[in-house]
Amino acid sequence: MSPLTQRRKVRLSQHQTAESPFGPIQIDYDRWPSVVARLHGAGIPVVTVVPGREHGAMTLNGHHVPTKERGGRDPRRKARTRTALLGDRTYELRPVSLRRAELRRNGVLIAEARGGLRSYSPGRPIPGLGARVTWSHGVDPTDVAVGQAMVLAFGAGAPGAVLGALLFWVDNTGTG
Repeated sequence: MSPLTQRRKVRLSQHQTAESPFGPIQIDYDRWPSVVARLHGAGIPVVTVVPGREHGAMTLNGHHVPTKERGGRDPRRKARTRTALLGDRTYELRPVSLRRAELRRNGVLIAEARGGLRSYSPGRPIPGLGARVTWSHGVDPTDVAVGQAMVLAFGAGAPGAVLGALLFWVDNTGTG
């Protein structure tokens, strides 16, 4: 096998802990050369995430979990809802405000996420790193793993149409 096609072991250099109903979740991540994060904890499945508000992706126990954004070019906040399909379950991360989002499983609210304004800064490649998730009763380990991964990958909250246009203008003009 040539060195270019061999699998490489990646060591994630930074760590953070999040609380869940099943105990602490360890979040290992690295910001360079490519952003990747891994979530694991006692009793929950391992999730690997490639964060990004627009093009995030995730795998659960080595299996790809399809995710999609609902809105396309629709500038409204509710159009930024992200959906993940896992077997017979549909998970939705639905932004409620700039810094808040609801996580739903098959239409039922299972968690609320609250993020910060720092998640929108240009030097922050992982949108939901500082977000706190409050879980409802009756969640299972898969719900916690997928939900925490979605919040980490896509962030908690989204700008509305007016703020989205302003942020787009600031990004493209280089002012600010």
